[in-house]
Amino acid sequence: MEPTGNRRRESFERKAYARMTNTLFTPGASSLEEMVASVKRGYLLQRCLSGMEDPKNWGFQGLIHYGREIFGGKLTGKIVSPVIMTGYVPELLQRISMVSGQVTLSGSGMCGKGYKEYTKVSCGGPYLKTVARLG
Repeated sequence: MEPTGNRRRESFERKAYARMTNTLFTPGASSLEEMVASVKRGYLLQRCLSGMEDPKNWGFQGLIHYGREIFGGKLTGKIVSPVIMTGYVPELLQRISMVSGQVTLSGSGMCGKGYKEYTKVSCGGPYLKTVARLG
């Protein structure tokens, strides 16, 4: 793949590092209610806190504030928190079976390189129905 020159820095005084560009999913045709109703057993994950990726090996890890349990197509009222989602990016993408029409974006995050060089980032998008490892 041709290099795209995606580099950002904390300020003009800092070194520029390679950073991801925006990755967005276009809204789908499903409602969140339809998505929940289609799940036999799973979790509705809400409020992403942080994440990281391994661009060399296609791994990712996300920290989500909480998950709402779904059983038999209904929210049970049980909450788990925090939730760690991890996996292999190509598998996660291949397992997407529904995408909501509802899109939410927030911009209060930071992307750091280790313990330094922070740059403002945002996250969000539509809800995705997929299969992933949770912990």
